Amino acid sequence: MADQPTGPTFGVTGQGDSAAPDSAPIRIPEPIPEPTPPATTTPARDTAPAKPKRSPKPHRFGAYWLMPTLIFLTTAGLFAGLALTGKPIRLPVWAVAEAEQRLNTTLQELSGDAASLSLGGAVFVVDADWVPRLRLEDVRLLEKGGQDLLSLPELRVALDPQALATGKLRLRSLRLIGANVQLKRDAQGQFNLAQALNLPTRQLLTLPQIIPAILTALDHPSLSFLRQMEAQALTITVDDQLLGRRWELGDGRLILGNRADDLAVELGGSVTGNTAGGGLGQPAQATLTLIAAKSDASARMTVTVDRVAAADLALHAAPLAWLGVVDAPISGKIASTLDATGALSSLDASLTLDQGALRPTPQTKPVAFESASLFFGYDPARERLDLREWTVNSKDLLLKASGHAYLPGVTTGLPAQVLAQIQIDSLQLDPQGLLDAPVAFDVGALDFRLRLDPFGIDIGQISLTQDGQHINASGTVDAGPLGWAVAIDAHLDQINHDRLLALWPPQVVPKTRDWVADNVQEGLLENVRAGFRATPGAEPIFALGYDYSGADVRFLKTLPPIQNGRGYSVVKGTSYSLVLEEGWVTSPAGGRLDVAGSVFAVPDVTQKPARAEIAVHARGDVTDALSLLDEKPFEFMTKAKLPVDLGTGQAAVVASVRLPLQRGTTITDVDYDVSGVITGFSSDRVVPGRTLRADRLAIDVTPRGMAIAGKGFLQDVPFDGRFTKSFDPAAKGVSQVTGTAELSQSAAAKLGVALPDGLISGQGRTNLQLDMATGAPPKLALRSNLAGVGMAIPALGWAKGSRDTGDLALNITLGKPARVDSVTLNAAGLRATGAITLGDDGGLELARLTSVKLGTWLDAAVELSGQGRGRAPAIALTAGRLDLRGLPDTGSNRLAPSGQPLRLALDRLIVTDGMELTAFRSTLTPRAGGLAGDFTGRVNGQTSVQGSLAPSLKGTAVRLRARDAGSVFSAAKIFPNAEGGEMELILTPTGDKGTYDGQLAMQNIRIRKAPALAELINAISVVGLLDQLQGGGLLFTETEATFRLSPRAVQIARASATGASLGVSASGLYVLNGGRLDVQGVISPIYLLNGIGSILTRKGEGLFGFNYTVKGTAKSPVVGVNPLSILTPGMFREIFRAAPPQLEPNE
Repeated sequence: MADQPTGPTFGVTGQGDSAAPDSAPIRIPEPIPEPTPPATTTPARDTAPAKPKRSPKPHRFGAYWLMPTLIFLTTAGLFAGLALTGKPIRLPVWAVAEAEQRLNTTLQELSGDAASLSLGGAVFVVDADWVPRLRLEDVRLLEKGGQDLLSLPELRVALDPQALATGKLRLRSLRLIGANVQLKRDAQGQFNLAQALNLPTRQLLTLPQIIPAILTALDHPSLSFLRQMEAQALTITVDDQLLGRRWELGDGRLILGNRADDLAVELGGSVTGNTAGGGLGQPAQATLTLIAAKSDASARMTVTVDRVAAADLALHAAPLAWLGVVDAPISGKIASTLDATGALSSLDASLTLDQGALRPTPQTKPVAFESASLFFGYDPARERLDLREWTVNSKDLLLKASGHAYLPGVTTGLPAQVLAQIQIDSLQLDPQGLLDAPVAFDVGALDFRLRLDPFGIDIGQISLTQDGQHINASGTVDAGPLGWAVAIDAHLDQINHDRLLALWPPQVVPKTRDWVADNVQEGLLENVRAGFRATPGAEPIFALGYDYSGADVRFLKTLPPIQNGRGYSVVKGTSYSLVLEEGWVTSPAGGRLDVAGSVFAVPDVTQKPARAEIAVHARGDVTDALSLLDEKPFEFMTKAKLPVDLGTGQAAVVASVRLPLQRGTTITDVDYDVSGVITGFSSDRVVPGRTLRADRLAIDVTPRGMAIAGKGFLQDVPFDGRFTKSFDPAAKGVSQVTGTAELSQSAAAKLGVALPDGLISGQGRTNLQLDMATGAPPKLALRSNLAGVGMAIPALGWAKGSRDTGDLALNITLGKPARVDSVTLNAAGLRATGAITLGDDGGLELARLTSVKLGTWLDAAVELSGQGRGRAPAIALTAGRLDLRGLPDTGSNRLAPSGQPLRLALDRLIVTDGMELTAFRSTLTPRAGGLAGDFTGRVNGQTSVQGSLAPSLKGTAVRLRARDAGSVFSAAKIFPNAEGGEMELILTPTGDKGTYDGQLAMQNIRIRKAPALAELINAISVVGLLDQLQGGGLLFTETEATFRLSPRAVQIARASATGASLGVSASGLYVLNGGRLDVQGVISPIYLLNGIGSILTRKGEGLFGFNYTVKGTAKSPVVGVNPLSILTPGMFREIFRAAPPQLEPNE
């Protein structure tokens, strides 16, 4: 602004000061006395006459004095007449022209020929006091082009009568009535009046120039007697094209007094124009009083204003240039002194501003105020303004302050900046009604720099104090081309909670402020830091940070408040957060929870509605933590149908909550999740009736459900599991535990499942799933690959090594007692499915295996019945198939532990290929060396047999009895041509697998239509016997055989069959696979008599008999008989008997 053009000024520029308001007009301090004419050669009316001289001789001087005497007498008479009558005399045209010429001559002497005067008319009158006066009409000051610069309807001039008497025109006073002055300044800064008067066009006149110019003008002979000049009804119009402004001084008055030692000037009137009257269209009043010394041009100047626009006042006084940004009417008085050089030496001002606004540019939003006042002094030497009192009264603030300011450069031009230090005596803030109530401060200080072009305020420091609390702030305020730009930072050492809310405008992040007001109670706030940034066209940015202590904070209305909280809070941009570093809550269970680390945050306060994100950190007893989490909106334990005193231990949880900040928020609007850790946990209520322990459990809860995971012990059984509970209404009262656990004999026992001794050895892992429902016992599902686990069922001769794998699946109901609803085992050739019932003591009551498949020899339903702790269970094969051919090498005595009965109710008991017992029933008791007991069954599903088992040295021996031996042989497909008879078969194990030494004894068996036997009889030509065989059959009253039964063949060591008609002996081989026969022996006819010789030979051989052989197959036998052998007596038969046939290696 140093180069900004200024308005037309009468006074001193580059210097100035402010003034205090005063509504009374300022008059010239000293009255203007009647002027005393200076000494002249023409004696005045009231001067003493000179000493008389001797009268000249009449004849010498009479004629000379006659004419002047006549003129004098005539003039005196005219004056006397005019004075006595007061009648004006209008001067003739020639007299007016003469006066106009003389005035123009004088004007040319003063200013050259740049301007001229014109007179419309003149009237001469002599007052009663003998003062001649001349009234000039229609006086105009004209430019060279003839345009009016000054129009004066009437100019009254008081003339010096003494000078007039001598023919000279000397003015004693001037009175201008209705003068109209038209001033213009063009865009280059040139004034038309300056051009007309040949004055400097771009430089403003200063008092050192004006006063000598006036004195010079007054020294002109025509003005030397001028003592007063007065203008009434004065109108001055200033059209300033450079500033785009127009002023008009109307009803003005101007008084210039030419006193002995000084000049006194008073100029006043009503000012109208663009901003006159404070821009309200009301006329303003201004009065300027100047008393200038003639000796050195020093002066005293007083300006009194009433409702003059502050901007106009700033244009005309450089020290008041800072008022140019104020749009308001200003009233008051400015008193100043100027030294002989015209420089301002002092200034005092008393100013008041009516309703207005601070508005540096049209684009900036006005900062309104109701009124303001300024009382200050100005020291030009120091360029310092001493602000004795500064008050502001507005809806936004009430201020009373004092201080001082420096205006660097003001002595040489307009100041570019103002450096101020203000002491605030009282301050009350309520910016635009933003606060709940006005905030008052007792004392304060403000240091700032005011930049004038472009406008800006740099606040170095503002310090405010109230009740011992200090607020410090700094920042900048700039008026840019688009509007205000504000950057303010504030700091408070400490403040209580209520005081901070009083300073926090409700419109600034309102929802966050409401939350702080509702949920942060009491407490001391320290190190409060605030920042505000506002730029045109962008959303304001508000930042706030503070530390707090001793506060009660409630993150959620449904949760107990945090007590004695300490932490910090931050509002930054569109986000808000409150962090709790220390604090505790009293849980609903009565214990104390440490909640340090809890956070309340609003990521975007501009969102509608704003959403809060809350993280509640809680550490303490697990019961207290769970009781806190059972409050709304969580209610985890209630939803899980679990008590809050679920167990013992320590908990550290974080509850994250998200909810809208709006009235009427319901639980359905709240989203949350909880995570944490429980340490040292122990409970017998998670799994009813079982103790669960864990060093560390992780907890995770959402509106959908909750989960607890970790490693621990269930009834001292190690596990790594996860407890889950769905909050879905469909899953009400249902929860689940999944994970892995130890699989061992001892683990099963600890869980209340008493497995048979030796069933499991070693240790492995199993996957588990425990399902729990309210009102029902828990259900446990186990799945394992059996790695690391050895298993054995001695009763079945089955075992699995710990290095082998398999599949085990158990579904267990953990009631009292526990129950295995299903078990599936597939390992080492054993596949079993079934269920297990346990006794009240947890021991085995009944294991019902609906399917047991072991190798190729067992496919049956098995039942294991408990016999009490420490005793092996009783085993029953209740259905299915047992193949004796595939029994393990350990022997059949391993089917049941020693001393325990083995009950068999098999559908099929396979003895050999082609021979099995169906509907086999038996109860066997293990004994040393084998099994003992009776059995029944049907041979190949047809003929019933009975038998018994007995221990032997090499296994269990079998005794088989049948009442219809023929049917047994027929059903077994051994010999279908036999009928009747009783049979007893004894099989004794040899030690080789599936091999028995057998003894067969039969009585009264009848053989009919036996092809081999018939061919044999035919070969020896015993016709009657052949007919008997083909008819009623041959009866053998006694039959015996000693043989070895193996899986491959029947080797007959010695056999005999005897009857009244025939006796037969045999030895040989019957191959089971293919039915090959290779038998030899002796047939003795008429055995009733011939059998006497058997004493000397074998049983079934007579004294005389035929040797025979039977080869081929059972279906196609080939019989061979040696007829000559009958010639060999029986006593010599053993000598020639051949060895019995043997089994070929490949058979």
